[in-house]
Amino acid sequence: MLGLKLHLFSLIALATLSVVLAKESSFWSHIAAIEARDLSSSSAQHHSDMSKRGVVHAHHPAPVRGSAPAAAAHSSSVKCTHPVPRVSFYSLTPAEKSAWIKSFQQLHNPGKSIFIKGGSFMDDLAMVHIGLQEEMHYNSCFLVCHSAFLRAFYSLMRVSGYKGREAYWDIETDYQHGLENAALWNSFGSDDGKGGPIPNGPFQNMKCGILPNTKKPGRSIVKPHFVTRHFNGDWNSKPMTRGDMYSSHFNATLYGNFINAPNYTKLRLQLEATVHAWIHQSIGGEMWMFSAVCEPAFWLLHAEIDRYWRGWQNKHNKWLDYEGHRRIRRKDGTTEYKLATLDDTVDFYGLFEKVKVRDLMHPRRGILCYSYDRLFGGVPDTAE
Repeated sequence: MLGLKLHLFSLIALATLSVVLAKESSFWSHIAAIEARDLSSSSAQHHSDMSKRGVVHAHHPAPVRGSAPAAAAHSSSVKCTHPVPRVSFYSLTPAEKSAWIKSFQQLHNPGKSIFIKGGSFMDDLAMVHIGLQEEMHYNSCFLVCHSAFLRAFYSLMRVSGYKGREAYWDIETDYQHGLENAALWNSFGSDDGKGGPIPNGPFQNMKCGILPNTKKPGRSIVKPHFVTRHFNGDWNSKPMTRGDMYSSHFNATLYGNFINAPNYTKLRLQLEATVHAWIHQSIGGEMWMFSAVCEPAFWLLHAEIDRYWRGWQNKHNKWLDYEGHRRIRRKDGTTEYKLATLDDTVDFYGLFEKVKVRDLMHPRRGILCYSYDRLFGGVPDTAE
């Protein structure tokens, strides 16, 4: 198999970027205009109250290298004025759900990648997640990095034609009725009970082009394969059965611990070890690997985790609370540990320009501009 070291592909990205963008649109340099058009159109059709306020996205993402330079306004002190709505997937209209699914499918279309010839946008996202597995997990950047990753994902969804609202999976409600019974599976299809390809629904037999290189952590291999699932209530059990998909692990005390966490690190540790780990484990298959981004539920899960974090920030007014350690994988394969700071940078190997952590700490500051229909516990997302 061909070993791929992601940081070597930034040069390829520079060489091929203009071709990719020519195929797509001028989105990367004019994202505000496109989202203004798309979201105001969707909002006018489904949410007249929002359209009267002009629900658009006020900021560019950190641009892809080679596109327009980053706007000077990208600082943590600059507020967006028309945030993109992020709502429960169940609150999307039927048309929005269909469009979300269609755009996700289009992310898998070949010939779009800026990292590998013939690859897809989804391949790029998988390679980033694999390459930054140590930087993005089990250290301070977990919440911040995945918030930026969601920004990258929805930018590519817009390029692929999505015009609706962003979405999260309301696990806070679904666990009470059994995650195995979640209505999400009516939209996304189920599993075959054996760990095989998705057997039904719009993602039936969907393929992903990238897998992690298990012999060389942080590297990818090009290996087209079916996206798999293996729903289970305990991934250590043999044989593995569907069970309640970890629903019994969730309870009001757990959510109380989230909202009452004394600091960012305590919250991050709790979220990563519980909701994040349990959902990845319970869906199984692709979600057991760092190529999990190819599974559509991955993105709704991480929006849900982000919703919990933003709810905690909102309650405690701790918008810049960020501490702990960060892990950096060196070129020789060893890991370096450093204290985390707000001036650390998040770098997706050239998919976007580097962005500082401080510009990702507030959902309506820096490069971010979105608001939740409600924070966890039903609290309105009204913080300035």
